[in-house]
Amino acid sequence: MRVLLQTVHVDSLSGASTILFTFTIDRGVTWESAKAMLDGRENDGAGSSNDGFYESKREWMGRRHFTLALEGSTEGIYKIIRPAIGEALREMPLSELKGKYRKVSSIDKVSKGWQDEYDVSSKQCMHGSKCKVGSYCTVGRRLQEFNILGGLILPVWGTIEKALAKQVYQNHKRIRVVRLVTTNDNQRIVGLFIPNAAVESVLTGLQWVQDIND
Repeated sequence: MRVLLQTVHVDSLSGASTILFTFTIDRGVTWESAKAMLDGRENDGAGSSNDGFYESKREWMGRRHFTLALEGSTEGIYKIIRPAIGEALREMPLSELKGKYRKVSSIDKVSKGWQDEYDVSSKQCMHGSKCKVGSYCTVGRRLQEFNILGGLILPVWGTIEKALAKQVYQNHKRIRVVRLVTTNDNQRIVGLFIPNAAVESVLTGLQWVQDIND
C-alpha cells in the first residue's frame, strides 16, 4: 500500500492543517506469484487434478480472462485467484468452474494472458475503456485509490458538504466519517471519506476558502 499526503488547507487562526491522504492498494497477483502458488501445491502433493490455470469460455470486453483455481478445504470447491483482484471472496464449485472456464495447459498462453490482464487492470475497470463512469470506476480494477480528508475538519465542513452535494451519484453525496489503521506502522487515521470523483471539487472549494482567508 502506498500513501500520499497532501496539505490542502491551513487554518489562518490556529495554523492547523487539513490533509488529504490518498491510499493506493494493489489487489492483484503477478504471474510469478500465481505460478508459484500452483507449483507449491504440486510439490507438496496437496493439489487436485483439477487445480490449474483456466481460460474463460466467453469473451468479455473483447478478450478472454484467465484464472487460477485451487481446491479448498472442501472437496470439489475451488478458490479462484484472478490477476486483477487476487483471491475472490466466493469459492466456486467444480461444475460451475468447468461450465464457465476451460483448463489451459500451455504455460506460454497463460503467462501472456495473465500478464496482459494484470497490466490493463492497473488503470482500467472491468467495463473497459467505454465505461460510462470513466476513470472514476474501480470495479475490477487492480489499483484501488481511497481518499481520506483528515486533520482539521470542522472549519471546512460546510465547504466539503457543498462539494459533495454537487456530485452526480447519490452515494457520493453523503458525508462519511471513517477510521483507517495501516498494517505496516499501525497508524490510525480518522477523517472524511472523499470519493475519487469528488476530489477535484473538494480541493477547489478548499482553495477558494484559503484564498478568502488569506
